[in-house]
Amino acid sequence: MACIKLISLPGLKVTEICKQGNQVEIFAASDRGTAMCPDCETSSSRVHSYYDRSPSDFPVPTGSVRLHLKVKRFRCQNEACSRTTFVEVFPDLLKKYARRTVRLHKAQTAIAFALGGQAGSRLATKLQMPISGDTLLRMIRSTPPQSSLEPTVVGVDDWAKRRGRVYGTILVDLERHQVIDLLPDRTAETLAHWLRSHSGVKIVARDRSMEYARGISEGAPQAIQVADRWHLLVNLREALQRVLDRLRPELNALLPAIFSAKPTEPPVLRHRPRSPAAEDTRQALTQKRKALHAKIQRLHHQALPVRTIAHKLGKSPTTIYKYLAMSEFPQNIVRKHIASILDPYHDYLNQRWHEGCRNASQLWREIQQRGYPGTYRQVSRWAYERRSTPAPTTPRKYLQEDLHGQLELNSIRPVTTEAGLPVARRLVWLFLLPIEKLDEEEVKLRQGLLNHAVLRLGWQLVCDFHRMLHERKAHQFSGWLQACQASNIPEFVNLALGMKKDQKAIQTALSSEWSNGQTEGQVNRLKLLKRQMYGRASFDLLTARFLQPP
Repeated sequence: MACIKLISLPGLKVTEICKQGNQVEIFAASDRGTAMCPDCETSSSRVHSYYDRSPSDFPVPTGSVRLHLKVKRFRCQNEACSRTTFVEVFPDLLKKYARRTVRLHKAQTAIAFALGGQAGSRLATKLQMPISGDTLLRMIRSTPPQSSLEPTVVGVDDWAKRRGRVYGTILVDLERHQVIDLLPDRTAETLAHWLRSHSGVKIVARDRSMEYARGISEGAPQAIQVADRWHLLVNLREALQRVLDRLRPELNALLPAIFSAKPTEPPVLRHRPRSPAAEDTRQALTQKRKALHAKIQRLHHQALPVRTIAHKLGKSPTTIYKYLAMSEFPQNIVRKHIASILDPYHDYLNQRWHEGCRNASQLWREIQQRGYPGTYRQVSRWAYERRSTPAPTTPRKYLQEDLHGQLELNSIRPVTTEAGLPVARRLVWLFLLPIEKLDEEEVKLRQGLLNHAVLRLGWQLVCDFHRMLHERKAHQFSGWLQACQASNIPEFVNLALGMKKDQKAIQTALSSEWSNGQTEGQVNRLKLLKRQMYGRASFDLLTARFLQPP
C-alpha cells in the first residue's frame, strides 16, 4: 500500500491503514493543538471532546477509500462569545457536514457535468468512487454558475425542447466562443428583456426569424443585426427547388431530347419483391401524400391563405408551400445506382454467368479468391436479379405458381430504362454543385434542362447571389433584388420581397465577418446533452449543465 502514503491529509496524522474487501480504510486523528473560533476568531487550546467523521475520499488503484477521522471539539475561551464550543475545520480536505472530501467532490462533479446522472454513475462506479445518478444531478444544480464578461457580439438562435412543439433561445458570445444563457422561449419579448439587461451588446447575429429581429430592435436598438449567410443560401436553394417542382411537367418533356441517343440499353433486371405488409405500407403512404397534395391544391383554388390551409390541415406553412409548388404529384423514380464493393467484379461475374454458372455460392467463392471482401448475400442478390427461372435452392417464399401450375419467381419489379426526373430536393443540387463534382450524365442533364428559359433565368439569379456572397459585394444586393422582381418568376419575386424586409441585416451579412456558425455548433452540443440525460433534461438542470464550460 505504498500509494496510500501519497494521500495528503493536511492537519491529520494517519494512525492505521487496513483493507476491507475492495475498500481501503484510513484512520487518522487531528494533530493540531489549537483552533480558531469561527464567530469571534479567538484562538483556543481547550479541548472539549472528540467526535468521528467518516467521509469518502478519492480512490486509489487498489480500491475506494474511506476515511475515519478523530476530530477535536474546542471550547471558546472568549466569555463574550455566544458560541460555547466549536469544531476544528479542514477547509482544504473536508467541508462542514460533507460526506465526501473536496477532491472527491470535484472529481464526481466533473463526471456529472460530462456525462449526466445515470451514465456518470456507471462511470464513477467503475472508477471506484460510487455515487447515485440523483446525487450527481444534485451536484450539477448546486454548482454556482460561472460569471462571464459583458458580451459585445452575440449569436442568437432557437433550440427545440420538444421538436415541433416547445422551443427556447440560445445566446452565444461569438468573440469568446462561450455560451452566455438559455431562454425558456423564442419570443421577441423575452429576447428584448435579456438584451435590456446587457446594454453592452453591439452586434447580434441571427437567422432569418423576424421575431428575433423585432426583439433585437426593441431590446438593443443600438445593435447591428447580421443575418446568417447559411440561412440565406438555404432560402435561395428552397426558392430554386420550388421552381423545379412547378416546372416539373415541362422539364420531364425535355428528357427525350436530352437522352435521345443512348449507345446500348442496359439489361432488364429484377428486384426482390417487398413483403405484402411492406408493400401495403408503401402504397398507403403514397396515397396519403397524393390525397394531401390534392386537398392543398383544392383549398388553394378556393383562395384560402396559406396559414389558414396549414391550420385546417394541421401542417406547417413550409409543407403547404412545398405542395403548392408541385403542379402535379411526382411519381416514384428509379434511384441512381450506388457504388458497391461488388462493382470491380461485375465483368468476371458476367463472364461466368454467360458461361452457364448460375450457382451464387460458387460465384461468391470464386471472386473471394480474387480479393472480394464482401458477403455471400450481395452475390446472391446480384444473381437473383438476373434469373429468368428459379434456382433449385430458391426458398419457397420467393416462388409462386404460374397459369400452368409451374413454379416461377414471385412477381417482380423490372427496372425500366426510362425514368422521370429525380424529386426536386435532389435535382436542385444539380444546379448548386460545381460542375467538377458532377458525372458526365449529370452534366448532360443539367445542360439539357437549362434550355428551359425560366429555369435558366432562375439558375442565373442563384449564381449571381453566390458570387456576390463569396466576393462580399454588398453594394450589388439592391440590384440583385431588382433583378429578381424583374424576372417575373413567382418564387424569386417572393424571395426578393422577403429579403427586402430584412435588407439591412442581409447587406451587413454580405460584408461582415460575423455569422451564426458558432451558435449552430452550440445548438448541436445542446442536443447531445439533452439526449444524453435520459429524459431528465428539465430546463434548470439542462441550463446548469450546458452553461458549464467543457
